[in-house]
Amino acid sequence: MKHFRTITTVILTAALFYLAFPQAAFAAAEQEGHSITLPQLLILGFVLGLYLYNHFKDKIKAMFTKKQ
Repeated sequence: MKHFRTITTVILTAALFYLAFPQAAFAAAEQEGHSITLPQLLILGFVLGLYLYNHFKDKIKAMFTKKQ
């Protein structure tokens, strides 16, 4: 279940980046130049999500644990 939750989070994060920056995702198809494509954007979202999770892992776990 934990693996499913992680994959779902990554997919939703990538979708959020896609919705926030749609012009960047389609810029390479419309014109030539230095633009980011959709697969690059998805990989960027995945790597950024992994980095942020690993960097703030202790704080995230502490936020969701019950204090006794």
